[in-house]
Amino acid sequence: MKTAICFIAALVLAGDSSANPNRYELRSLAGANLNLHPLFSWWTFASQTTNHPLDITIVSPDKLAAVSNIWLHLPPRPLPDWIEISANEGNIAVSGDMWKVDATLAPAPMIIKHQVIYLRHPPVKEIQDFKNARAQFLALENGQSLNGPVAPTPPILQPNTKINYPGTIKTSDGKVIGASGGTATVENEVATSAAISNNVERANQKQLDNLRDYLGTFNSTTVYTLDHFALRTGKQIDGIDVYDLGAVPGLNY
Repeated sequence: MKTAICFIAALVLAGDSSANPNRYELRSLAGANLNLHPLFSWWTFASQTTNHPLDITIVSPDKLAAVSNIWLHLPPRPLPDWIEISANEGNIAVSGDMWKVDATLAPAPMIIKHQVIYLRHPPVKEIQDFKNARAQFLALENGQSLNGPVAPTPPILQPNTKINYPGTIKTSDGKVIGASGGTATVENEVATSAAISNNVERANQKQLDNLRDYLGTFNSTTVYTLDHFALRTGKQIDGIDVYDLGAVPGLNY
């Protein structure tokens, strides 16, 4: 508790904490595995309890007392050195295995401060997956196929003509000539360009829906936002505090 109160003394308010840092419970640090589930449970409870922002931009005894009062009305906080780290991609200097981040730090919901930090085990896979999904989503919204530009198709495909398609293609009499994307040969049947276009449109709509669902798991669907708990290591580089996300499959590799 003493460590937490000392940390609170330097906090400043900048609005509500990020939406949901409670992801990736299992972390690995220095060969040891750690489960953050107790912290996630506490955070969810605290978010429901401390729902009024406390402005302590100007540190004063009464405001520090108010912060302490918030903590006194909560159960003991598990894993006090694990702090919520959030920042959008414009405040992240991506470089190798350690990022420099102009971050928002939160030891508890609604109580935050701004600080430049170094972040070990940064979420390199997550940010790349987000950027790829965002690019694909925008391409589909602009009417482009994820399988590349769709060449103009003649109204009638002659027998033995090879066609590329992203989904199921049917001939004019309803016969399926392909089911999962690839190249098919029209043999002794006639396929219309309308049938091909309809299937391409349905496949693209399904991809668009899947991408929208994935991007919806982030705080913004257009700007990547880092929002995870990280360990305050107690170390510094050139006077800048070092935090560590830990090794997490799907997050940083």
